Amino acid sequence: MEQFDVIIVGGGPAGLQCARELSKSSMHILLLEKQEGFGDKLCAGGLTTKAMEVLALPDHIIEQKILRTSIHSRRRDAGTVTSVPALFTVDRRVLGKYQRSLLEGTEVEVRTNSKVIEIRDNTVVLKDGESFGFKYLVGADGYSSIVRRHLGLKMKKKLIGFQYTIPVQVEYPALEIYMDARRFSVWYAWIFPHGDSIAVGCCCDPRRVDPQKIKSGFLDWLKDRKLDPGDARLESYPIAYDYRGVKFGNVFLVGEAAGLASGLTGEGIYQSLVSGQEVANMIIDPMHKAEKLDQVLKYNHILERVMAAFRWSGPLRGMLQEFLLILMNNEWLRKKINAQFASKS
Repeated sequence: MEQFDVIIVGGGPAGLQCARELSKSSMHILLLEKQEGFGDKLCAGGLTTKAMEVLALPDHIIEQKILRTSIHSRRRDAGTVTSVPALFTVDRRVLGKYQRSLLEGTEVEVRTNSKVIEIRDNTVVLKDGESFGFKYLVGADGYSSIVRRHLGLKMKKKLIGFQYTIPVQVEYPALEIYMDARRFSVWYAWIFPHGDSIAVGCCCDPRRVDPQKIKSGFLDWLKDRKLDPGDARLESYPIAYDYRGVKFGNVFLVGEAAGLASGLTGEGIYQSLVSGQEVANMIIDPMHKAEKLDQVLKYNHILERVMAAFRWSGPLRGMLQEFLLILMNNEWLRKKINAQFASKS
């Protein structure tokens, strides 16, 4: 049985970033991806400037650079126009292919169509019966992580997302957020522009509200907005935000396997990139201080506090959303909020 210093299970943004960072060491690394390719996950595909600092993307990978953002409630609108992009949108498959290309010429061994079905005695067993030994194991295998299950950690906190990808003839000009407590409860609907298409969706925590009720409200909202999905298929997907830590002896969790997505926004690429990078550095240097991961946890905590405020407001939730829009039209506060998505918050 072949032995590796580190085995990474999963080839999403977190796993590929972890592999890239580990490639700088002399360790023997294996990355296992169950699919044939990389990036086959439904999401809105938004990257903040924080994410771009961790993984700077060339222009040909970026679908659209967002200069204009707008937030809407039932009665008010707020928005910003910036001279430099506040957000970038990407196709997850294109992003995955690019991240994979960064491992070319390194000593990292990458295997696709390699599904891990069992973990025992510092060994992973694949569906085809092949086994590999490890000194360290990194679970980067998303919401249904077998590595997380191996650790006995249930995924109790999750969002359910609903999303259409709708073709457009003309590039959509702005990222748009729509808050409506009657339809989306604590959460909201979004429109993410992707050049020749838009990602239109919403999400909710099924522990807090019936997803079918949110879905019905979403479909009504689409009609009100005169957004016709045409032949587009409504897709549903889970988003994990049940964070319990990243280090468990010689086993690590990163990205969504660690529950690092935001429970309010569903954002996860930034958290995945940082956690993959930081866990790699923790493996290389056990004394490494994961300050960037601490920043991610702080960022998620701020968003969770906002979500909790909306949840606790109950029947006053709509009023609180209107108040937030009033505050968003204050230039000083708008800059403070925008800074949370920028590099040095």
